[in-house]
Amino acid sequence: MNPHRLQCLVATVPDSIASEQRGRLDAHVEATDSCRTRIIEVKQALRGALDGRGGSALDLAVELDSLERVQERLDRYLTTLVEELRRAPSEICYDDGVPV
Repeated sequence: MNPHRLQCLVATVPDSIASEQRGRLDAHVEATDSCRTRIIEVKQALRGALDGRGGSALDLAVELDSLERVQERLDRYLTTLVEELRRAPSEICYDDGVPV
């Protein structure tokens, strides 16, 4: 997922979600972003391998294919989680620190 789109999607989640829900969201965001970063790295390595600078082009192509499939799945999971969190009742805390 594009970093800007990721940021916009996450921004739609209320700040008042419970810490457990925030942890789930953060884990999804990290997985999605890590996968995107690895895809960029593998694409660069694949270009290098295809230009004759070493590395197994076939192995890199297979890894890239797998990562792109995983990225689509992670993006769907994240989108589903965001939709769930936007609908979930929020925890309201007053100044006494006790949630309602």
